[in-house]
This record gives sequence, structure tokens and C-alpha cells, in this order.
Amino acid sequence: MRVSIQFRQPALTLTLSSFLLFSAPAVYAQISGSAGVLSNYMYRGVSLSDDKAAARLVLNYDDPAGWFAGGQVVSGQLSTENSRHAQWTGYAGYAQRLSSGLAWETGMTTYLFPASPNWNFQEIYAGLSGEVLNLRLHYSPDYLGFGERTLYAELNSGWALMQRWQAFLHGGYLYSRDNARNSLSEARMGLATSYYGWQAQVSLDLTRLHGARKSEFYGTASSGEWHRKIVFSVGRAF
Repeated sequence: MRVSIQFRQPALTLTLSSFLLFSAPAVYAQISGSAGVLSNYMYRGVSLSDDKAAARLVLNYDDPAGWFAGGQVVSGQLSTENSRHAQWTGYAGYAQRLSSGLAWETGMTTYLFPASPNWNFQEIYAGLSGEVLNLRLHYSPDYLGFGERTLYAELNSGWALMQRWQAFLHGGYLYSRDNARNSLSEARMGLATSYYGWQAQVSLDLTRLHGARKSEFYGTASSGEWHRKIVFSVGRAF
């Protein structure tokens, strides 16, 4: 039973839809996925493709007992790299529906950057989902190799507008327990559509850094300002 249709964005990512919806229980084990391109690969408000287009392949597995697993590979480019390299993300976890109709989930995610292994990190997470809302809390003991313990809280929602069209909304806050200057707020809002297995979306991504600094990950940034990016994606589900 997969609670999230975001690449578990997560994405954790991602399928090409970045909103979270509560999915019905599966009778049989299911394998699904998508392949597509994005105008910019955004991760928690920061580009992991150096503000360039990227290709992405996603695979998900759902077991009727509640276990799930999956991953994605993206042709990304970190700010410290001169060319494109594969970026891998994998997740596994367990989810169950409560008698109230809500569902809970917990799991672990691993992020791998083979060309820059010092950026590799892991997170554990727990979440609660309803019909249109999903809440998740993530913890990492060494976020992006910074040597910092972080908590990341996110709220996601999606709703139908008309046939084949949906709106989605995401908000997140990253808190660094060891360096408050690396904390940030981010949000995403947009529209998604699908037609005979094809998926497309457009979103406005917002990021607000809480400390002015220059780093390998964030580049040169000023605090207190919302930075805006428009992102397009298109792909095929299978």
C-alpha cells in the first residue's frame, strides 16, 4: 500500500506528479514507474542539476502487506561538478491504514552521488496521510555530508480541478540542529495533467534561506529573500 505518489519526491521523487494523495490498498504486489525530463531538478528548493534540464527514471514496488520500496536515477549536476553524473535515490518502508481512515508510514531513504560521494547521506522518516493531506518528518544524522543533524518537516496536498487536471501544493522547513544558518523554508505549487499514460506539470518553486552565506551546496545567497524558479516536466508512466 503506497501512501505517496510522490517519489517517496522522496522524491523523497518522484513521479512526475509532486503532490501527495492517499492511494487505495493493492490486492496484488504492484510495480510502477515513470521516465521523463525536467527543466530543472529541484530538491527541497535547491537545484541539483545546476539549473539545467535533467532526465529521470523512477521505479516503485508496493506489496499488499504494506511494504514498499523504490528509487530513482537522475542525470544531475552538482554546483561543484563540471559535467553531468547519475544521482541515485532509494527508499524502503512500511505503511498501514488506520481504522479512522488515515494511514501511517515509516521508512528510510538513501541518497547517493557517485561522482561526489562526500555528499551521500541517509534519512529516516515517518508520516501520516489522509485523503488530501500528507505530513512527514525526516531526520538525517549527516545531511548532505555537512556533518549536521537535520530535521525536515513537509506538508503536501493535491486536489482535482477538472477532468485530467490537478493542483498541488507543497511546503517544507529544513532545520539544522548544528548550524541554524543552513536552515531554510521552501514551497512548491503548480498544476499537473495526464493523458493516456503521459504526465506533465508546471510548478513555481520558492526557497527562503535563513542565513546569508556562500557554500558548495547553496552557492552565494542572501537571507530573508524568497528565490523563485519555474519548473516544467513531462514523462511517461508505466
